[in-house]
Amino acid sequence: MQIVVSDITNSFSLENLKTDIDAINQFVDKGNVFILATNKAMNYLAEDLSMINLNCEYYICNNGAVIFDQFFNVVYRKDIKQDLVRPIFNQLLNDDNMLEVYVDTSHGYVRDTSKSANGIVGRPYDIEKAKILLNKIENSYPEVHGHVDDSYLNIVDSSVTKASAVDYLINAYNYDVDKVIATGVGTNDLELIENYKGYTFENSIQDLKDKSIKTVKDIKELLELITPTSNPDEFDIEFEKQVEDYL
Repeated sequence: MQIVVSDITNSFSLENLKTDIDAINQFVDKGNVFILATNKAMNYLAEDLSMINLNCEYYICNNGAVIFDQFFNVVYRKDIKQDLVRPIFNQLLNDDNMLEVYVDTSHGYVRDTSKSANGIVGRPYDIEKAKILLNKIENSYPEVHGHVDDSYLNIVDSSVTKASAVDYLINAYNYDVDKVIATGVGTNDLELIENYKGYTFENSIQDLKDKSIKTVKDIKELLELITPTSNPDEFDIEFEKQVEDYL
């Protein structure tokens, strides 16, 4: 059994989305596991999922701060300490560069700082200014960390990463760590690539490519690469050789 952990926003081939989804579902039908890992909240991820028929075992959301099972039940969550929510929220809110600021409850975005914050999210006007603000917040509140993508500034508990969420699933469900294959494109995927058998895509940042086993075109190509087609024993030998050559 192979276990693939992948983002959805940038890792899927936009030109061949249906082909990639079909490849994932066929991969799962063969007894493998697909885990989706994203910085998105579930309420926004649901919009993507409503357009596709994806056979997914777990959904890692908010960069690892919450995990949903295939029936959308919460199996793990790590919130920001409650006494930090209001001051961090207000620091974002009072910044002229921030267009919107929300508390992410893991099920939706609210402006009520008394709610449990699985994350705090801001939508900046200027991305570079947002990175400077994030650095100030991380220095002032070492109990949190975050990242800035193309559209949002995302803040979560400092112990939270996509890799820590995968670690939880491995320990909770006795997955074989040697069977975990991770993909990613951005800085928030770096630990995944470093900690597991990492593959990257053509649009991945160079830091990830430098640490990965191989760069592939899309999800379909990755699954074809790691899935045996005829003799499983011969496949296992060849696959391990790829990893050894990389190491």
